[in-house]
Amino acid sequence: MGNDVSKVKRVGNYIAALFKLGRTERMAKEAHRNMREIEERFNSWEIRERQLRNGIKQMVQSDTQALMARNAELARNFVELSRRLDQVLLTTQSDQAPFVQTDQPAPDESGIGAVMDSFYHKLENKYRGTTSDIRNRLRVYLPDVESAVIRTEGKPVMDIGCGRGEWLGLLNDAGITAIGIDTNPVQIGDVQDKGLDARQGDARSALSAAEDNSVACITAHHLIEHLPFEEVLWITREAMRVLAPGGLLLFETPNVRNVLVGATSFHNDPTHLNPMTDPVLTVLFETVGFHPIETRHLHPHEKLAEFMAKPNFDPELANLMFGAQDLAILGHKPLQET
Repeated sequence: MGNDVSKVKRVGNYIAALFKLGRTERMAKEAHRNMREIEERFNSWEIRERQLRNGIKQMVQSDTQALMARNAELARNFVELSRRLDQVLLTTQSDQAPFVQTDQPAPDESGIGAVMDSFYHKLENKYRGTTSDIRNRLRVYLPDVESAVIRTEGKPVMDIGCGRGEWLGLLNDAGITAIGIDTNPVQIGDVQDKGLDARQGDARSALSAAEDNSVACITAHHLIEHLPFEEVLWITREAMRVLAPGGLLLFETPNVRNVLVGATSFHNDPTHLNPMTDPVLTVLFETVGFHPIETRHLHPHEKLAEFMAKPNFDPELANLMFGAQDLAILGHKPLQET
């Protein structure tokens, strides 16, 4: 009898255990479902948060771009007013003093001016690099200029300070109509002998004579460091008038952040006046209203790779010494007013 009772108790315990196991399994499944729901809700919240964050980021970027474009438009309006004011003042001064006499010949018409032209031509031939080298360096800008020509429906390029004509030759080979301007008659003669359209004159005269919205691109390679800053500002302002909508203004100048350039090669040219840095040029282009604006650091020294590979040589110092030797700034005249 006692054994039967014991057996019955054991069976009861088994049955109870089975019920408990089933209940535990159901609870586990329910807990698993709850965890999945929580995970799905969390993922949904995370997706919504990411979408919201991306939306806010896009709104900020869009608002920033719109603000920059608006500021550029206001800058263009301001410089146009300043240009018109200059015209009024020049007309008034001309009416008041139509004849101005001087006992000294203009520098480019005097004997010393002729010697200076010959000297500078020899200096460039000796230290600027071969024509082939310069063409290879300038080739990087061809896509930018070709795009500007397309945007402006085939308008020409004006290269001020065309020098020996390497850039004009590249443009000619690419089928782009280009006009070169330079004050040096020795160099102009050589460029014309190559069958290129080069004309003697200075930047101010060439730009003043150009019609509004008549040019796809204005380029100046290693010119602005030869000029007083006010002249560079004038050229930049006048370029905004002369460029067609969608046009491009391109300045290239020595990169004096490179220690070797700033301390040595920049001073190998006695006609260099002012080093022009990227912060100065960026603010200048912003002031006139170009948008967007891009700066590029180009043409590192041939020894850069060698010093970057040295295990104990600081890469920052290597770049400071042997990094980009040229600085370029590219400013776009918007296709349409915003």
